[in-house]
Amino acid sequence: MAGTGVKSRQSNMELLRVVAMLMIITLHYLDKGNVLPEFAEMSKANHYIAWLLESFCYVAVNIYVLISGYFLTTSKFTLKKLVVLWGQILFYSWVIGGIFLLSGMAGEGATSLYELIFVALPVTAGHYWFATIYVLLFAVSPFLNAAIEKMSKQQHRVCIVVLVTIFSLWNTILPMTIPLADGEGMDIAWFVCLYVIAAYLRKYPEDRKRKGYLYVLGYVLCSVLVFGAGLALLWVNTVTGKLGGYATNWYAYNSLPVLLGSVCLFVAFTKMEIKGGGVSKVINTLAGATFGVYLIHEHRYLRYLWQQWLGVEQNATQPWMILHLIGSVLLVFVVCAIVELIRKWLFSLVTERKWFCKIFERFAKIESKMNGDA
Repeated sequence: MAGTGVKSRQSNMELLRVVAMLMIITLHYLDKGNVLPEFAEMSKANHYIAWLLESFCYVAVNIYVLISGYFLTTSKFTLKKLVVLWGQILFYSWVIGGIFLLSGMAGEGATSLYELIFVALPVTAGHYWFATIYVLLFAVSPFLNAAIEKMSKQQHRVCIVVLVTIFSLWNTILPMTIPLADGEGMDIAWFVCLYVIAAYLRKYPEDRKRKGYLYVLGYVLCSVLVFGAGLALLWVNTVTGKLGGYATNWYAYNSLPVLLGSVCLFVAFTKMEIKGGGVSKVINTLAGATFGVYLIHEHRYLRYLWQQWLGVEQNATQPWMILHLIGSVLLVFVVCAIVELIRKWLFSLVTERKWFCKIFERFAKIESKMNGDA
């Protein structure tokens, strides 16, 4: 999500970052705005539309990890990147948390030790689950790269099959069993699986020769399948009284159809060409702000509040719900992106100074060993 390790900006992939972030805001609009009823309790058109949109947007987190893996596999680990990334997370956790605590908007219990730890130590405490797992992934990326570099193409394929079987296929087909590991894709094991897949897509482009529209079609079919499977299980439940509890089982980052849809949409964007320097510049600028957009609107004190400010629940049953959703998602993205661009400029006053860069020069040997250069 943070885009750490991207050396040359590919506007098609940067556009995918923007699209994925819009999807993530949509997911938070639907779920945390109380737009989604229980799947078995859908009764209105807006309910079905909301759950269908949910199925189309569920690929977003996987896509961010795929983008990161796609670029990190050919980049070098540096302590400076890790520190800057960590500093960005700390900045929003502390600043937004401080504003809420000092103004009294944080509410009762906000000053408890438990709550303060989440704000003070956002990475280690898991304030932002994605940020925590991403930092872990970035930290182990040089070792993953070393393993991937040594693999033959056949070994790489077998590795993907094994990982997908353990962390996706098992729970997708047999949800009633206890998988070896299943955090529904919100864990380092799943991120490593996606990283290995992204590395394969980067290393062997000849295996994605099909036309771009076919991959878009694959993404659409997978998304519809997630929603359709839920409806099918509800029907089975009305007949047999069983399996209704698994209707939303495929609404998980590590479900097989969500994984396949993620890969299809990702590959479709790799085939896209964006012409025009002005357009590319705008896309790249917005894409560079996406991680900040996530950190702002998903802050512990904001993640359920901005939906109230925008009247999401009040408009959930109205005929114009889709228009309200689009307007709200765009507004949240634009406002947060502006804040993040200002934050990046402020940070650059320090991170681009020679004295700051020299601090990390003493760690060059350690970085070389981690990257396999020494």
